[in-house]
Amino acid sequence: MSAPNRRIVPWLFALATVVATQIPANGQAPGRGAARPEVRGVVKAVDATAGMITVTLFDGRGGGDRTAAVERSYPVAKMVEVVVGGGIGRGGYSVAKEAKLSDLTVGVTVALTLTTDQAVVEGIVAEGPQVRGVLKTVDAGKNSLTISFPGSSREQSAEEKTYTLASDAEVAIDDGRGRRFSIKEGKLADIAAGAMVTLRLSLDQMQAVSIQAEGPSMFGIVKSLDLSKNLLTLSLGPGRDGVGGGERIFELASDTTVLLDDGKGRRLSIKEGKLSDVPTGAAANVRLTADQRFATLLRVEGPNLPALIKAVDATNGTITIATRVGRGETAEEKTLPLVKDVRVVIDNNESKLADIKVFENGTFAMLRLSLDQKAVQSIHVGTGR
Repeated sequence: MSAPNRRIVPWLFALATVVATQIPANGQAPGRGAARPEVRGVVKAVDATAGMITVTLFDGRGGGDRTAAVERSYPVAKMVEVVVGGGIGRGGYSVAKEAKLSDLTVGVTVALTLTTDQAVVEGIVAEGPQVRGVLKTVDAGKNSLTISFPGSSREQSAEEKTYTLASDAEVAIDDGRGRRFSIKEGKLADIAAGAMVTLRLSLDQMQAVSIQAEGPSMFGIVKSLDLSKNLLTLSLGPGRDGVGGGERIFELASDTTVLLDDGKGRRLSIKEGKLSDVPTGAAANVRLTADQRFATLLRVEGPNLPALIKAVDATNGTITIATRVGRGETAEEKTLPLVKDVRVVIDNNESKLADIKVFENGTFAMLRLSLDQKAVQSIHVGTGR
């Protein structure tokens, strides 16, 4: 399976789960009386001459394996209606177009309307698959763009593929703020290399009929924040391949959204704040615009601190830890205060301070510090013993 197709599979799992929960075992949609049964999946094979279609379904109704693939073949009625969706349509609606059975290709997503006995396909709604990757290049002369898909494992290198843009393709730009009007219509020129793009492909999977682009995210430690110039400097860690790191300066948009995370991992842990609330040393996740000129969203939290727990004093609300200074150097011990409602998680279970067992050589834990790095907000212990 190619990398683009691997990107499609998780989306299909989610689609199958939704369908399984909305369509009862009798195949009828709830609240529609005698509505015809419907199944959804991915085209495995089409024989237009014989009038047959084979679809891969992902059964989400089973017990342990919610993503078990099931293949089913159906005869197709001679007068079958085949309709193609329009991808990301204007105003959020999809414009349907008529098609033929022979237009369907392997990998296309389909919804099949069956006869009441579920034996024959009477209608087909089809849509090209979605692929997601990093924009590498744009060729305006050829009206094409090249996308990079990461390998499925550390050992596998990234795969690149070039798609031609349909003449009527829509380009949607997501500013990354996660608001109702965050997505707006744009142009191909508004997207720069490095942006994350989601393409809806044509049925033959040769063209992109719509594009949704968003800026990449960067994670690092706040080194400085110049409010007078709206500039943020982050210290970036190396990537998965060990390459990268160093410092990078980001220009903040005038209306940058600032989210403050208290580090406890609860529903109301994140609150909106101001740039002046962001301290040096905090961990920050920055979302950039699609052209990567500005940062539009800044989510900050206290940094993580891996350490060995040497002692816990619940009475005085302190914890003594040993942290490694450098390779070959002696660990440094220090005592930190705990916030009053410090969160304790042991082996993924909510626990109490009294539940932490301190071993002779120390108990490994990941501490999350407060935003100002003066106290411990949460303690995650994985005993593994």
